[in-house]
Amino acid sequence: MDRFTVALVGGVLLLVVAGIAAAAVMRGRDQTPDLTTPSGVVLAYTLAEQHGDAQTAWDLLATSAQARGDHERFLARAGGYDPYRNAYLSTEDEKIDGDGASVVLVQTYPGSGNLLGGGSSTTNRTTVRLVREGQAWRISVPPDDYILFKAKP
Repeated sequence: MDRFTVALVGGVLLLVVAGIAAAAVMRGRDQTPDLTTPSGVVLAYTLAEQHGDAQTAWDLLATSAQARGDHERFLARAGGYDPYRNAYLSTEDEKIDGDGASVVLVQTYPGSGNLLGGGSSTTNRTTVRLVREGQAWRISVPPDDYILFKAKP
């Protein structure tokens, strides 16, 4: 191969490596959700679960949702529960109606793929309901409501 071809191949490989590195760095950064909006509260809740911060998730629940569950059991279950591992989280279709709101949580899981980009991602959408308590939005029906239920004695 001549020098031009070697330089061209080297340049392309360098760009590919730089792109992969940039994607890895950007994926690791979570933007701080805006807790003054229903969408921001939903993202904060799911990020708290993704990071194993069950107390923060509990604090974002409405009083009515907390009353359906047991605090200690929630902390134990939500702290070890990671339905969002490796998922890209976003929201859509925020609707506010007086002191109530709904937001669609979108969880996109990457495909198993190969180096050539094969494999497709999977997307789940879940409607999350919120209520306004004072000046804050709180989740009344979370995306993973089963972790709130009290175990039968």
